[in-house]
Amino acid sequence: MESNPFDGSGTEIPAVRLPPTDGPFRHRAARFRQLARSRFSLAGYLNLMADLAEIQASLGEQAAAALPPGMSGLPENPAWRATLRSIADRLKPGEAGLASLLDRIRRATDEELAAWGGCVLAGDFDRTDAGITPFVAAALQVHMTSLASRLAREDIGPAQTGSVCPVCGSLPVAALLQTGGAVHGLRYLVCSLCGSEWHRPRIQCIHCGSSKKVAYFAIEGLGGAVKAEGCGDCMTYVKIMDRDKDAAVDPFADDIASLALDLLMAEEGYRRLGFNPLLVPGG
Repeated sequence: MESNPFDGSGTEIPAVRLPPTDGPFRHRAARFRQLARSRFSLAGYLNLMADLAEIQASLGEQAAAALPPGMSGLPENPAWRATLRSIADRLKPGEAGLASLLDRIRRATDEELAAWGGCVLAGDFDRTDAGITPFVAAALQVHMTSLASRLAREDIGPAQTGSVCPVCGSLPVAALLQTGGAVHGLRYLVCSLCGSEWHRPRIQCIHCGSSKKVAYFAIEGLGGAVKAEGCGDCMTYVKIMDRDKDAAVDPFADDIASLALDLLMAEEGYRRLGFNPLLVPGG
């Protein structure tokens, strides 16, 4: 019997790990709350993202039945736009700036929402409001994660490049060192939008493939579970999170909580490979 390539239950290394059908959002919300208790300067934003993740979890079930299979045509589909408007209605503003952003989402036309969604899917943040982008991305994540979790093996083709999600074509948010079964200690990139994971060998640059000048960077006080893996050949980096050192790490929550590491890498002259759509530059 052939091993399932989408999980770690067999002895074969799974090339792709699809998100769970019940979604990652409740775990993410709990992690945001946990990190907010120790990252005082970021606590307000981390708690806002926890609220957002809880709303994503509550909207996930209805999203499962709202879209046909496949990722095409998503920006124009009314289902994800309804999810975005639901997010705007359910979030508690808390401050005037956020209230204004949420009101802007409520008043936006379908055409505007579709344009925002298209920009986020393309990773084009120059033509979107950085304050609105996390909520647009959150709505897209609800549907894309639901779609990805229900894909069949034949629906997934090989990745065009090692740095692009083989399920939806997006860039990664971070890398995870997994635990348990056949995946223990293996590195998987995590998609910034659909949440799928795909295997890439360790100590090898995700961007250029070189292993000659790979170095690791960390910030004292952040714990040993989150580091940056930088390549001295192409000067790119990706954050790498070790679940053997902290089983609770979440690529989106721990990424935002470790912004000091991004500042360090920028000072060292590195540029980030991938992005976290829940916090984009200028937001």
